[in-house]
Amino acid sequence: MSLPVATPAGALAGVRVVDMTEGVAGPYVSTLLGDMGADVVKVERREGDWQRSSGRGEPGRHGNPQFLALNRNKRDIGVDLDTPGGRGIVERLVGRADVVVSNYRAGVMDKLGFGYTRCEQLRPGIIYCTISGFGQDGAYARLPASDTILQAMSGVMSVVGEPDGAPLRVGFPLIDMTAANQAVQGVLLALYGRMNGRGGANIDVSLMAAAASLMCGSFTECMASGRLPPRQGNQNSLLAPAGAYEVAGGRYITIAVLRDSHFVKLCAALELQPLATDPRFATNAARVEHRAALDAIIVPRLKAGTSEDWLRQLRAADILCGPINTVADVLADPALAACLPLLDIGVPQAERALGSPLRIDGRFFEARRPPPAKAEHTREVLAEVGYGEAEVDALLAQGCAFVEPR
Repeated sequence: MSLPVATPAGALAGVRVVDMTEGVAGPYVSTLLGDMGADVVKVERREGDWQRSSGRGEPGRHGNPQFLALNRNKRDIGVDLDTPGGRGIVERLVGRADVVVSNYRAGVMDKLGFGYTRCEQLRPGIIYCTISGFGQDGAYARLPASDTILQAMSGVMSVVGEPDGAPLRVGFPLIDMTAANQAVQGVLLALYGRMNGRGGANIDVSLMAAAASLMCGSFTECMASGRLPPRQGNQNSLLAPAGAYEVAGGRYITIAVLRDSHFVKLCAALELQPLATDPRFATNAARVEHRAALDAIIVPRLKAGTSEDWLRQLRAADILCGPINTVADVLADPALAACLPLLDIGVPQAERALGSPLRIDGRFFEARRPPPAKAEHTREVLAEVGYGEAEVDALLAQGCAFVEPR
């Protein structure tokens, strides 16, 4: 399928990326670079990127929706790196590349023959970007890692859940996606530096550091005072009222009061004006201290009205509020859907996917290429890096490279 090219997609035109990644964080890095116009070649082993088959239901030829969301705008070549011929193929790819991206644990790329030193020899000035669990050295460097493990080990899970309940996992790969965005920043910074004569770069983003960066306030407070951030459930421990509140019909809305003047407006909207002059609730600090007493008053009041009625009244009073939506609710709301970069990615099992949130000159990036099937572009890429037709046939016959049947 021929897909349209977005106006902002040419920023990295001419930049060549070798994608040696699997899963979430690494593939998302190269996809974002591809969104920006880079020519991305994904090197895939015969077993395939494990993300292709994760999820519910049988994946199609191009993989399940999670894979599709993370792998647009790239081509795919099947290579067996355990063979000399396979390693030779990747050497040619790296020798023509500007960026190499990987997300294996420390030591794996060296074992494969494509650590930073080797890649820099193959392509002086290479920008080499790794996403690791715990960095490239230290006692934990060679431990396997994943988003779930890092949510636990970084302290993120310790602050998610009800105050008297068990720690909970955030229900999407928060750490992987954060690390990916940080890695893209690093690659863009290195590309800019290379334009100014600074040469290449060896970039490492650890999931551990990425996770901790999301909690910079909590880490700083702990180091400064010894205080640990509590699990808050649906309440914001720093503000009151601020959190999720049940309304009629079993639905929930969220409200956040940032200033004392906003609390006065909230009291008027709830027709509970006497609360505004109650000394227990006069300041945010007082309201946080007397949160239970405040909730005992406003919770029954909110349960008496519908979500639609309360949101209308609260928004009219300029109070921060919103419905607690499902993903389906978001897609069904035209105003919210209009905020989103919903892409046609050109594969039959997924009509649309969510793209990069960047909007440049009024436009989001688009999918120039659909997510690739495993080894879909093997012959094309081998020819592009200088192998003749007979050489390609020999590499395939020897198992150094492979193509997948349609």
